[in-house]
Amino acid sequence: MSDSIKLKPKKLFAFPSLILLPKPRTIAWFAFLIMSLAFISGSIRNELALTLLGTVFLIILAYCFFGVLILGLAHRRKALSISMSIIPDNVKAGEDAELFFKTAFSGAKHFWKLPAIIIRCELFLETMDRRVIRHFFSPGVVDHNNISIKERGVYFGEQDSFVISDAPGFFFLSLPVEQRSGPRLFALPSPIEEFVELIFRSGGDEQRSEVQHRKSDELTDHRPYYPGDDPRRINWKLYSHSPVGELMVRKEDILSPPHSRRLILIDTEVDPSLYTNDEGRRAVDLLCECVLSAALEFFAHGVDISVGYTGGKIIGSAALSAKSLAAALAWPAAVFQPGSARLPEPPDESAVLIFALPRTILSNKAESALDGFLRKKQNETEIIFLYDENSRAKLEEPARLCINTYNRKIGIYAKKAALNLRGHK
Repeated sequence: MSDSIKLKPKKLFAFPSLILLPKPRTIAWFAFLIMSLAFISGSIRNELALTLLGTVFLIILAYCFFGVLILGLAHRRKALSISMSIIPDNVKAGEDAELFFKTAFSGAKHFWKLPAIIIRCELFLETMDRRVIRHFFSPGVVDHNNISIKERGVYFGEQDSFVISDAPGFFFLSLPVEQRSGPRLFALPSPIEEFVELIFRSGGDEQRSEVQHRKSDELTDHRPYYPGDDPRRINWKLYSHSPVGELMVRKEDILSPPHSRRLILIDTEVDPSLYTNDEGRRAVDLLCECVLSAALEFFAHGVDISVGYTGGKIIGSAALSAKSLAAALAWPAAVFQPGSARLPEPPDESAVLIFALPRTILSNKAESALDGFLRKKQNETEIIFLYDENSRAKLEEPARLCINTYNRKIGIYAKKAALNLRGHK
């Protein structure tokens, strides 16, 4: 669904020859300062206690430094052979996955240690909008760990770490553990329960002007007649054979228009004046959850669905199932710089439904992805500006401004929707 995206690996050290040299933390410099002052004061004042204190700090610092260095030299080859895999590599956000660990040596438990020297492995994953998963575990204990996947997204990570440090926290040594490129984890959205009303307009050349139904004579597809029901749906044949003379109407399914197609786009641009980074990422999650619910609803009515998002490509209905759709909706990431990415262009025959976030309308801003798309579009387009009910005080007025602005454009139907997500995970 998206071009291959690679995150640049972090440069841990400027020179490879220094990669095995333990690095001091801030607390090590304080310990070194105390040690120096103790030696100087003890020498000037000729006090054995101060000299002894400096000697204790010197011994501790020396042990921690050389202990980390020795284990780094001893486990360097094993660190280079470490591999970490996440199974399954696609999981719903909020659930757990298992991280499996192995080396090319005889076993993962062959990491000998020194007292007060700690060996840990670090899993580091990151999305394109800078969501981070960091998980530490001891490689010599078990060969797998549970990790909690809290937030939706596609997580990359070409470099994990093999970390050796001392218990007091004076020195550490981080050896890079190279991993495969490309996505390593898909955290999928879940459909949202509360949802906005959908209009099942047809797309393409053939359209119906009125709703049509699929008729059935099965008794299980009937229900009692209620005032206000369409009298044309009364089954008079069933009424004539009913011992109590009860009116029954058919529970008829709405037939989707022939050749009905719908392109759903997710505009992931976030207005920095309305959202913090965390709020923006969560707002994009809300868009993805609603799109998943909308697409499943369209599927149920037999509508062909395509899905796209800001900065990505369109994936068509031929490649979509409920599972692949959820995986596709892990890709959208919050875009905090307007104009830095574009919405994909739609096929000519598809009606377009866009889910977007409220934003301020300023004439001097860079052209947004939504405005760039609407400037070129030739399709009927519906826009839903979506926000959390709990943020109504801040977002309702920008949303109202958006629908007033975009409804002035020909062929565009804009509306706003506030969902109560209190307690939603």
